[in-house]
Amino acid sequence: MAVQFAVSPDFGADSISSAARWADSPGRRSIRNRAAVVAPTVAAAVDCLGGWIFDRTAAGCETVVLLPDPGDTRALDILGAKAIALADVPVRAGWTADLDILAAAADIYLADARVRDEFLARRDHTTRQTYLWGRGPVVEFGDGFALVNTHRVSLAAQAFKRAALDAAGVPAVSSSAAETLWADPGRR
Repeated sequence: MAVQFAVSPDFGADSISSAARWADSPGRRSIRNRAAVVAPTVAAAVDCLGGWIFDRTAAGCETVVLLPDPGDTRALDILGAKAIALADVPVRAGWTADLDILAAAADIYLADARVRDEFLARRDHTTRQTYLWGRGPVVEFGDGFALVNTHRVSLAAQAFKRAALDAAGVPAVSSSAAETLWADPGRR
């Protein structure tokens, strides 16, 4: 029996209008958690956080992966996430305000001022989870993001991640049972 994931109608389509609706919906709040992963490529997102993405989505979280160039997104479909071009997200301060979880690749955090500004704005809100992933925290991150948050990947997520890695063309050398994110001190 195939597993299917249902998402709200404004969440699924890969188009500029769906990206605008997803990121620009002030006052309208789903009862489901919302998460965004900012990644340089589909392969990087699947390789570093594929199990985490699957486990979040399987738990009912609407998860999108924001990418500079989405390209082939079959691997994200396998994990239950949707891809949106980062350029299609409206350029306005507070575009992550309705997100419960924001996880960005460390390299994008360092290179993109818009992403960095959103991280800083989220620090005052203790109910919003904000993570970096990829390379470890270094001096450029400042005092934040030193707390290591290890996500124990479920057995189902390990299986789906292997299938997603295959779809992304990444050799699954050894599927780890844990994935690492860096969080603000005191936040998980």
